[in-house]
Amino acid sequence: MKSVLITATDTGVGKTFISYNIVLTLKEMGIKVGYLKPVETDVKDVPTDGSLLCKITQQDLEEAVPVRYTLPLSPYAGILEEHKDFALEALKEHYLTLLEKYDFLVVEGAGGIAVPIKRDYNYADLAKDWGLDIIIVSRAGLGTINHTYLTYFYAINRSLNVLGIVMNGFEGKDVSERTNPLIVEELTGIKPIKVPKVEGLVLDSFIRRELVSLIGF
Repeated sequence: MKSVLITATDTGVGKTFISYNIVLTLKEMGIKVGYLKPVETDVKDVPTDGSLLCKITQQDLEEAVPVRYTLPLSPYAGILEEHKDFALEALKEHYLTLLEKYDFLVVEGAGGIAVPIKRDYNYADLAKDWGLDIIIVSRAGLGTINHTYLTYFYAINRSLNVLGIVMNGFEGKDVSERTNPLIVEELTGIKPIKVPKVEGLVLDSFIRRELVSLIGF
């Protein structure tokens, strides 16, 4: 395996945070790791997610985030609202170039796995086309069971390989946090990695090792 797609149940659940910790850990292990966010939206000046990860990888932002939209929308909605299109073929060629350049490539989606990149083409389609296994990031608290199971079910029905489920943001305040991981495991057969809410960006080394073990390191 040379690459992985970090996807999610929704927007704002922590894909960039999890990507950051995976990339940081691989870098510390001496792996030549690259980062690619094919499309980033809500870019007012520079791409926030891309800038954060490029501080670790030392990539140019143009390489890490080739397509950008100003409004906080799905990529396809960005095309419709901003009247600025891009070619899927060129995006895949860019991915293949980076795949040759780096020992491992972390690809981060925008929003959830069914979010449209173009009309009739979403992140599940991208994962299929690019041959990407996926890691699903979900919330820790109330409501996550339905969202996590539906995302998992959609992924396997699209014949995608789900490497793991990462439940992010455990605080201990929500009573559902005690049973959510158990029920998600019963529904999916995958024991989730439980990630606590932390101050700052860097997780405990034990959890970071759990994350990179999903991709075979």
